[in-house]
Amino acid sequence: MSKKNKASAQNVNTNEKKKKRFSFSDLVYNDKYLILLSIFLAVVVWVGSSLSVGSDDTKTIKVNAPIKLSSKLSSQLGMQYYSLQNSVDISVTLSGQKYVIGQVTEDDLNIVFDTSAVNRTGNQSIPIRVTNKSKRLDFTVDSVYPSAIDGFFDVNTTKTFDVDLIYDEDNVADGYIFGEPIISEDKIAVSGPKTYVDKIERAYCEVDFDNKKNLTEPYTTECAIQIDGPGVESSYLTVTNRTDTNTPINSLSVTLPVLKTTTLPITSTFEDRPTSLANNIVKVTYSTNRIYAGVLSTADISAADIGTIYFGDLKVGTQEFDFDVSTLNGISVLDDTKKITARVTVSNKYSAHKVRVNSSNIVVEGVPDGKKATVEGLDATTVTVIAPKNSKINSSNLTMKCDVSKQNEDNVYPVTITVSDGKSWAYGKYNATVTIK
Repeated sequence: MSKKNKASAQNVNTNEKKKKRFSFSDLVYNDKYLILLSIFLAVVVWVGSSLSVGSDDTKTIKVNAPIKLSSKLSSQLGMQYYSLQNSVDISVTLSGQKYVIGQVTEDDLNIVFDTSAVNRTGNQSIPIRVTNKSKRLDFTVDSVYPSAIDGFFDVNTTKTFDVDLIYDEDNVADGYIFGEPIISEDKIAVSGPKTYVDKIERAYCEVDFDNKKNLTEPYTTECAIQIDGPGVESSYLTVTNRTDTNTPINSLSVTLPVLKTTTLPITSTFEDRPTSLANNIVKVTYSTNRIYAGVLSTADISAADIGTIYFGDLKVGTQEFDFDVSTLNGISVLDDTKKITARVTVSNKYSAHKVRVNSSNIVVEGVPDGKKATVEGLDATTVTVIAPKNSKINSSNLTMKCDVSKQNEDNVYPVTITVSDGKSWAYGKYNATVTIK
């Protein structure tokens, strides 16, 4: 082969190699091909997005829905709804275009508890209705779980019950007993479905001593309130005190006094005893001289004071006064004694003296500042004075006072009468009419 032909062959080979080396980058940097490639890729992305966004999909939303029922039940049927829960967890399944349901929240759901079929009392199932309330999102509610709630429908009623207290009376030490229990509420109000409230037979509290025994000091604790009756569902009932029916309570405070047993002599208190009266003029005896009782170990009680005897009720001779000892302050009577009679005898060295009085001699006390009191009259013209037989008593020996600090509508006030000799007293009760202006 000639040199000329060899050169031509080499040029041909070189051109072929240059053609083979034309790469993808040459295509990218070629404006014509770049435009075509961009259009192709855009079409692919658009088609893929359209297929994805336009497809239907489902979504489940979990909602904690407060239980709210139509007020028509109360206004039309007079019934209320009773439940053991205030809200319910609901799973709502939705369907719609994927890009639409992706935006749905619980605020786009209308949740209704349908009571339209409720027309009687008792346990009933209430359907849960969920619909689309959004004005801009188009979706469908496919299912709701749970689809209903259970509840009890009835007329609401309230009754008051005494509270019984149950406790082990043997939890005290030897020589001690429990006194009258002190409970924060002796009566409670129970509200709820009439069906259950009418079945309640009693309310009670049972004291838990927390393994404490041989008590010698008062015991205080909180006791849970229990409601008892056949078929009563206490979960639907609300317990309150009688004065505040809006605040539920579930326990009561209980104090059990612990009393030391002892035998006490009987005594009584004389009111308005003349300051200089001799001891042998008035004598008192009792139907029983001692009682077996329990007293607080911390209290200084050495005798059972059964009550007060007023000198204004005493005349010459013997008179009897009966006292109920079942409620003595700080004392619990343990024997069968219910009543004690006090026999009071005024010596026959005394006699009744009639003394003429005038209402103008009454001293009025307790008149409000800026006011003036006027005695309009006294309900008696004479006062009976129990005094020694040989006494000379007249109106100058009497001091009559009337306290009007506690005013009343009828303007009638008791008159206190004292005798200046310190040995005598006025018998009976006297009243004055006083106007205050």
